[in-house]
Amino acid sequence: MGPIKLILITTILMFFGKEVISQTKMSLDDVIKISLKNNQSIKSSRLSIEKEKAINLKSFNIPKPELFVEYEGVQGSLSNAESRKIGFLQQIEFPTNYFLRSDVQGSQIRVAEEELNVSINKLKDEVKLTFNQLLLLSELLRSSESNLNIYEAFLLTAQKKYEAGETSNLEVLGAKVGKIKFENEIKNLSSEIKSAQSEMKYLMNVDYEILPAGELSYKDVSLSKSSMINTAINNNPEIKVLQFEKEKFSNKKSLSKGELLPDITFKYFRQKIGGQNDYWGMEVGLGVPLWFWWDQSGNIKESDYELQIASSEEISLKRSLESQIEATYGEFENNQRQVKFFQDEAIKETDEILRQSKISYEEGEIGYVEYLQSLNLAYDTQTQYLNAIYNYNKSIIKLEKLTAGDLK
Repeated sequence: MGPIKLILITTILMFFGKEVISQTKMSLDDVIKISLKNNQSIKSSRLSIEKEKAINLKSFNIPKPELFVEYEGVQGSLSNAESRKIGFLQQIEFPTNYFLRSDVQGSQIRVAEEELNVSINKLKDEVKLTFNQLLLLSELLRSSESNLNIYEAFLLTAQKKYEAGETSNLEVLGAKVGKIKFENEIKNLSSEIKSAQSEMKYLMNVDYEILPAGELSYKDVSLSKSSMINTAINNNPEIKVLQFEKEKFSNKKSLSKGELLPDITFKYFRQKIGGQNDYWGMEVGLGVPLWFWWDQSGNIKESDYELQIASSEEISLKRSLESQIEATYGEFENNQRQVKFFQDEAIKETDEILRQSKISYEEGEIGYVEYLQSLNLAYDTQTQYLNAIYNYNKSIIKLEKLTAGDLK
């Protein structure tokens, strides 16, 4: 029996140990840090930047030089040729084109960098919202557990009064229904917490669940709508992506015009004529794009249209950001008003009603109907207060995403 008991105890300890390890209490800053480190989309965006930098190395890709040997006046064999040339030939584009091509790719690198910032901004928003949701659900769970304890005490008191013949069985049944209601509410909230934790695991790309450190709290923040609109236009990475896209297409248009300039061919050689082998020579040629109205002209028009499209999209996005900020700022003000109402008036009065009704019920001054009404009022008020704080914080998180910054 000794070894069997030892195995059972070890198994139980390992199981509970795993349960403890599988859940980690963590602050929002730590969650964001881990999420940014592990997110595959962000890793891909970082690699895209390195890829674009590697492509930029090809901007100065000069064609390979050509070595050549020419024979003229060959009589019988190559050694009897009247003339022989040995040299190399190098062809290059007009020099400014290499710098213009580098400018185009430089703009593309900045586009890739801002696309990374778009991914980071989006991930932070999702993490903050999920973390805030976990805080709300945890607070609601504690509130439900507290109310369950109240109903259990209420049920015990009702049963004693019923046994003493001081009340009817209806009061006991009402307490039981309230107790069952909160038991079910606790199960529902626990299930929602598991779902939110699963979402957080996905965002963090980890194999453990987190418990949010801290509590759902309200912090009074003073915000300026006009200031946030200006900040969003200057800082929002989606706007910057379009701005660098415009820069890229403008550089691309300049490059297309530069390709109308002639290519340069340079040839340097040593020549043998008859028995003399000390002749040196060079040639310089220009490749004139006679058919520019087909290829280059098309490239210029294409770049111009791409520039116009990016400009139009930038204007549209700026208007959309302004509209979203105005709507979210309205939500922020309304949620702030509700939180202050609950803090300044409703919560204090509800707590006092609950305290007095509990004493009055135990002393027999009020019946169970009035007491139940007080309990429901207290729970509903507390739930509305927690949801008001959650919605307030949620509106700030949305504004932070739009402005790409912290508003605390």
